[in-house]
This record gives sequence, structure tokens and C-alpha cells, in this order.
Amino acid sequence: MRQKILEHLPKTDCQMCGMTCADFAAFLLSGDLTPQECPLLQEDAYSAHREALAKILAELAARAKSGHLIDGDKCNGCGICLTVCEYNAANDPESRQGKGPYPNAKVVLRIVNGRVVLADETLCTRLLQAADKCTKCQDHCPTQAIVLV
Repeated sequence: MRQKILEHLPKTDCQMCGMTCADFAAFLLSGDLTPQECPLLQEDAYSAHREALAKILAELAARAKSGHLIDGDKCNGCGICLTVCEYNAANDPESRQGKGPYPNAKVVLRIVNGRVVLADETLCTRLLQAADKCTKCQDHCPTQAIVLV
């Protein structure tokens, strides 16, 4: 996602904002900066870039509180994320066995129509006040359909 954002930045590393374009892209991704904070990006020549960034950042604004960004186009429905999810494994015997949760099971992730979805993000251990945030679903996704931001 950061690379996608970087594609729409001036890529001059002018440092008018106080950093390189790659660093600026990371701050846009985290939501700590906005495109308006890049002086060069405000020039008319970059209007199409601003529009593209606005679209990307709108997607990011819709991300889950747990930080999950799920790209359904990349997901192949393999279900690995379901089996490695800490909550699913601890609370659903079917997920633990690699069979996938029952329809009424309380789980974080579920496969729907061949794609992973957040079934109940409030159960995700990433929302707990822990020093280390779980990244297993992202780390084990063979298609990089799950990105945690």
C-alpha cells in the first residue's frame, strides 16, 4: 500500500515537507499526515495525483480498527489466516483443526464466497493493550491479501 501511495507523490525528495517522499508515503499510510502537507503536491501539475491519493486514502480511512486492510481481489480463499488467527485457534476447535469455523461460531476471520472477511474484528487480539501486536494473518497470507496498518 505504501508503494501505491508513493506512486502518486512527486518523487523528487525535495524535502519541502521535511522528509523524503518514501517517508512521507509512510506517514500518509499511517494517517499521521495528509497530502496537503506536501507543498509540491499542491501545484496544478499534480492535480491528478491528488485525486488518486484521495481515493487511496479514502480506502485507508475505511480500514478496520484492528488495522486490517483486506484485498478481496488478492485473496484465494485458502483459509490459512483462519487457522493461524490467535483468537480463532483458541476459541474455535474447527478453526484449530483447519476445517474453518461453523457458521454461528464467534471468530475474527471467516471465508465468505471464497474470500476472507473480518467476521468480528472486536475479537481480534490486535485490539488488546499488548506490547506485541499479532500479525499472524498477514505473515502467513500467501497472496498478501491481508495488510495490517
